[in-house]
Amino acid sequence: AVLYGKRGKYKEAEPLCKRALEIREKVLGPEHPDVAKQLNNLALLCQNQGKYEEVERYYLRALQIYQEKLGQDDPNVAKTKNNLASCFLKQGKYRQAESLYKEILMQTHAAEFGGRRSNGVKSGSWTDSEDKDGEDTN
Repeated sequence: AVLYGKRGKYKEAEPLCKRALEIREKVLGPEHPDVAKQLNNLALLCQNQGKYEEVERYYLRALQIYQEKLGQDDPNVAKTKNNLASCFLKQGKYRQAESLYKEILMQTHAAEFGGRRSNGVKSGSWTDSEDKDGEDTN
């Protein structure tokens, strides 16, 4: 499936990728992180074919598995959220995409700065620097 995908033969790769998913689910269980990885691979193949409803479904399931099994702070969670947000953009679901991107940024900022702004000032979130009108208050 990987070889077909790298050669741009997404239609040929998709059934192989689906079969690999079935095998992983049967052997490892439906909630195993390797199943989530395969769901991400399948989503990418479908995305390259413009099958965005399927892409969204695969990313959502992968995200659920990663969050439950690896925790909210695992890098796979942020990567999958980013992929899902990109999928939302391609479907014109701008509010959903924006919401996910903000969530990723806030989580990354909190992990990086521990609730503090980069200048050392204690902060509730990175959005504290913007007022309700969208003007920069710094």
